[in-house]
Amino acid sequence: MSYGNHKLYLYDEVVDLVIGSDGLYVDNRPMNNKRLTAHKGLSNELYFSIRNKDRKLQNVNSEIIRGTLFRPATGERIFSRVLEHTGTTGQVKLNIAEGDLTNVDEGLYQLYISRETSESIEYPVYADQNNNLVFGIEIKDQTKRTPIETQTANVSQFMQVTNTNNGDDSNVFVTSAFKGNQARNFSSCLHSIAIHPDSYTGNFSIQASCVENTPDSANSSSDWFNVVSNVSLTSNSTIYHSTFQVNANWVRVLSEPTAGNISLVQLRN
Repeated sequence: MSYGNHKLYLYDEVVDLVIGSDGLYVDNRPMNNKRLTAHKGLSNELYFSIRNKDRKLQNVNSEIIRGTLFRPATGERIFSRVLEHTGTTGQVKLNIAEGDLTNVDEGLYQLYISRETSESIEYPVYADQNNNLVFGIEIKDQTKRTPIETQTANVSQFMQVTNTNNGDDSNVFVTSAFKGNQARNFSSCLHSIAIHPDSYTGNFSIQASCVENTPDSANSSSDWFNVVSNVSLTSNSTIYHSTFQVNANWVRVLSEPTAGNISLVQLRN
């Protein structure tokens, strides 16, 4: 067995910006602005220090500082966002969430920062001593994450487990067992479900199971317990949404219709 000492680095990327009080000419600034980096699949925080021409940090807490990311080849705006005041004089933070870059390709983009005063007038904030506004920002995809696929079941994938034609008290249908957070090795217990009724009258429940192997499909099986119980609908075609927390291997929907059906179930975790 071999051992290695591998260094990792944790630091905040801080960029100096300059505001001018007397028009365009300001000096004593960095010669060139630096290229920024943001990573797909992760949340990114970019810090900016706003100074005057004498390099003194400026109190901009009463102003709105905005960052706009765009594609230089087409001018297409990807997002425009108000930066967060950090509580440190002259410092603001741009939060780029993981989802902001999901549909953004790797490559070079541009970002500019502007400020808006109480009079709702927008002013430039300069990135270098040539009075340029834009930073180059490189979007990288080094994590190679892909979105987790939504699990679905349509009407043909419901299995009937009781039947009044066979002497049972009611008609009960269940979906196959969706994978819960434990089966997918997710630490978060959060699940979101969308149920699409089609002129549905009846009751349905959302159930979970902690058994290791695929649980018994019977409606009365002790493998399952209710997470959301007996949602009652009458002639309903409005999508039902629910977000719930359960630490489980499996999730399913149990339906007891008297009219109509459930055309689709979608689960994300």
